[in-house]
Amino acid sequence: MRHCLIDCKKGFPMNHKRRFLSFLLLMGLLLSAHLPSAGASSYTPRWEHIQRELDCQGQKIVIDAITDTNLPETVCEYKASQRVMTEEKLRKFVSVAAPGYENMPLVWPRSPERDPYYAWSLKDEEAGISASPSIAFGLERYLEVDEQLSIGTLFDFAHFYKEPIDPNIVVSLKGLSYPEALKLLDPILAATELSLGEPQFVKAYDLDAFTSSQKQYNETFQKHNSFTWQASDELYILRYPVYFQDLPLYAQGGHIIGDKMIARTFLDITLRADGTLLELHVDSIMDNPVAISPEAKPLSLEQMLDIYTQFSSSIILPDYVEPRVRRISLEYLVWQHYTGDIPAYHLVPVWCFYLPDLGASKEHNYVQCFNAITGECLNID
Repeated sequence: MRHCLIDCKKGFPMNHKRRFLSFLLLMGLLLSAHLPSAGASSYTPRWEHIQRELDCQGQKIVIDAITDTNLPETVCEYKASQRVMTEEKLRKFVSVAAPGYENMPLVWPRSPERDPYYAWSLKDEEAGISASPSIAFGLERYLEVDEQLSIGTLFDFAHFYKEPIDPNIVVSLKGLSYPEALKLLDPILAATELSLGEPQFVKAYDLDAFTSSQKQYNETFQKHNSFTWQASDELYILRYPVYFQDLPLYAQGGHIIGDKMIARTFLDITLRADGTLLELHVDSIMDNPVAISPEAKPLSLEQMLDIYTQFSSSIILPDYVEPRVRRISLEYLVWQHYTGDIPAYHLVPVWCFYLPDLGASKEHNYVQCFNAITGECLNID
């Protein structure tokens, strides 16, 4: 019996079959290269260090920056919808992140008739643990993320590390080393079904950091707290970038510009020294991306440095910004807007220049973003 691909009555020459099969295979490879990956995955940057000094009409700007050279050939703009985990998948995530609580009751803070996909969560009030599937995805042991923990971590007395991070130099907690913490987190991160990079920063809170923060808190607010901590209370706080199409999503969002908001896209984790996950949280997880512009080759780093020099010659940096670029990266900026209660997203490829913000916390930067295809500056900070 002769098997034909197109028309079994007319037949199909063998060499045409091979060509057609080769065409289908090629198309499958091309399409798979531009579709977001299913399930969780990890991304490893290829860091390079750039050093030079720019003379911008008398304003000196030092480039002492890391940059990831492991970049896609093309980029484009996308629109996307909000991801919502099914109950089955959320319970599976909880079974990994907080074993034994995967059968927590399902609760509806609002009427299910009004908001059937976004209103529900899993919650065990006696244990003080909850998990959410949608806009603010994650898990929290909310009875343990209490006033004592807030006071102990409010001020910047933690050991602080920024990317690229050598796991072997991160200070160990009394009951848990940083490499051990990363191994504990591996299955939890996989269960989020997100594409994640390496930690952008890590904070290690030991007993000295807790007590120093409490002292500063009491002096600042004229309080008399006398909390005590045990070695098992020490913790790591880590921030992971979320990736899309092999590029990180711009993470320093959360503020409104005009009639739009820049989405907050990072994943934060608080892991206690006894191995307990206290909190995992990420906003604005996207699904069903659709390209809305033709694919284009992004401007090269050298082209962007020329554009940045010209741009910086026409502006004066604020006093609170150190004129030193410490990171340059190709990313997707995520604009967020709402239709009723449900968010939608618009992704734009951008080159980002990160400078120290002297008036902010260590993890916050002053960022200048440029459209990665046109070079246009986007005023977002």
